[in-house]
Amino acid sequence: MTRDLSMTGGLLFVSQALLAAWAGQGRIDLDGRSIALLAGQARGRRYALVPAVRFLRVAGGGEDALGLVARVKTLDQVREIGGEAMADSVVVGEAAYEVEPGFLAEASAVEAAARAAPAGPAPSSSAPSAAGSPDQPRDLDDRRREAEALARFLLDNLS
Repeated sequence: MTRDLSMTGGLLFVSQALLAAWAGQGRIDLDGRSIALLAGQARGRRYALVPAVRFLRVAGGGEDALGLVARVKTLDQVREIGGEAMADSVVVGEAAYEVEPGFLAEASAVEAAARAAPAGPAPSSSAPSAAGSPDQPRDLDDRRREAEALARFLLDNLS
């Protein structure tokens, strides 16, 4: 069974339309796999993007027998449950859903990737980095603060 990722592990759903609007306004730098915030409290922070959909309603007003309405699923999870995403709809078996395409944003994945491929010269010490380095979340509280910073940015810029 797949998990609902709408608020799991510091992940936040951001619609594709909203990201496109922000990119057009110069509020974010969007490269297709990640975004960098260009304004607000979290300015400069880069967030990984995972393609996802938010289930809005059953097409035609039918019953939500699968319990997907108001849930967020990655496109991989949609495929795992036998679904197929097409533009702003998802078909799972006989059920058709209207969805909002978008992404899940998660900060620590991009930070980990940045540490794995340093842009500068290699560190002089052969010892691995400490888990508590300033650019790496040390625990759940750090990840929660990162998610809250993104949530604040999203709320401040929704209008």
